[in-house]
Amino acid sequence: MIDSFTLQALVISTLVIFSILSSKLFFRFGFPILLIFLTFGMLAGADGPGRIDFNDYSLAQSIGIFALIYILFLGGLESEWDSLKNFLSVGIRLSIIGTILTALILGVLIHLLFPVLGFMESFLLGSIVSATDAASVFNIFKTGSSDLPIHLKKIIEFESGSNDAVGVLLTTIFMNLITADTSFSGFQFFRFFVMQVLVGMMMGYSMGILILYLMNSVKLGYDGLYLVFITASVPFIYAVTTVFQGNGFLAVYIAGIIVGRNKFIHKKSIFRFLNGYVWILQIGMFLCFGLLVYPTRMANIWVPGLLIGVLLILLARPLAVFISLFRVNLPIKEKLFISWVGLRGASPIILATFPIAQGLVWGDLLFHIVFFVVLVSLLIQGSLIPRVAQWLGILKVDPDRKIYRPTDFDNIEFPGMTLQELIVPYNSSVVDKALFEIKLPDQSHILLIARGEQFLIPSGNTQVKGGDVVWVLAKDDVMPIIGKTFMSIA
Repeated sequence: MIDSFTLQALVISTLVIFSILSSKLFFRFGFPILLIFLTFGMLAGADGPGRIDFNDYSLAQSIGIFALIYILFLGGLESEWDSLKNFLSVGIRLSIIGTILTALILGVLIHLLFPVLGFMESFLLGSIVSATDAASVFNIFKTGSSDLPIHLKKIIEFESGSNDAVGVLLTTIFMNLITADTSFSGFQFFRFFVMQVLVGMMMGYSMGILILYLMNSVKLGYDGLYLVFITASVPFIYAVTTVFQGNGFLAVYIAGIIVGRNKFIHKKSIFRFLNGYVWILQIGMFLCFGLLVYPTRMANIWVPGLLIGVLLILLARPLAVFISLFRVNLPIKEKLFISWVGLRGASPIILATFPIAQGLVWGDLLFHIVFFVVLVSLLIQGSLIPRVAQWLGILKVDPDRKIYRPTDFDNIEFPGMTLQELIVPYNSSVVDKALFEIKLPDQSHILLIARGEQFLIPSGNTQVKGGDVVWVLAKDDVMPIIGKTFMSIA
């Protein structure tokens, strides 16, 4: 007879593996991968074929928060500060003004369409879905939309990584109003907001500096301990910031930015590890959220859920973006794209567990409506991002952009050298030339060429073809010269 632990391990591992393998197929048809995990979670739930009865909202909330802080930290690590700093004010406008306007506009629309929900309940629902979701946005940009202008990607990523503080604040305000908390006052909530943002920013910055110092100065006896150290640092930053009444989500995101923009030991190895770790957390989080949902209840709220989702996508979000970016020098087509990429995902679902935890009468209904809105957002917005970008004409290739990118090569023994991938343009002057005919700097070596599904170990007589992916090991100071050589037009 199979014991309970073995059975649970079998079911969970099978569910995760099957979700991962299925995501590859669905992604080819343009569906966001995270939507697949939500769907499999629903199928495995009490109303689905899996019949797994899971209704622990507090545990799901904890799992969601734990996963989200790592998602935000990794997003900060991978952010390119030089590309963002010139547009920081735009990101701040979107994360604060845009989020507040989204909540208020959507709250008014919800009450007008569904008067059975009072003003406060409508604004609470609008607040829960007001913040864009970092997990969904970062995932979409990692698996697609790679030809977007870099500043546009970074603006959207910064907004999704920093607006959770505002979403939490708005949700807390309207929950207190609904429960008629006698201690409520406008000043207290203003103070709460200021403390959340300022303490979160200061703790994130100081903790990021501290992590960098410890990583580069403390010599640990085993290389794997550096991975353990930085992994343990993320929940520590969140917890300490929360204790001091700051926003832990904001703190871990800023700490990630501070750490990621500087050099530290085993940087590439840590990036690779955290990428895999975050994928595991995302899969577990979305499967867990799917288990909480009862599809039979969704059947009763799909009409209001669909209407609210459409209003959010086509009206509330665009109005909030254009108002918050009034007089900001961005093309209209970029503002329209920012309006479209307002994905909802883990953050709203986590916030939707708060009313249930507080015992609100409408808690379960609000959770299922929010879940349906998330499904609509991922299905409609997420799957159409590439098409919308093409329609708006913003997928233009920058002629000055680098045609190479660093590979997962953690160079410790040979400082100053980098392994890079170069994509050979079809109209490059090096096409059909043998490697010995291409004048490359002495401090460079062609290690491998990928052509279609073939991998070639090159010799001097190997000819370069358009579309080849060439791996080059070279000194950092000569890499720009190599890039120009391959980019030169015939």
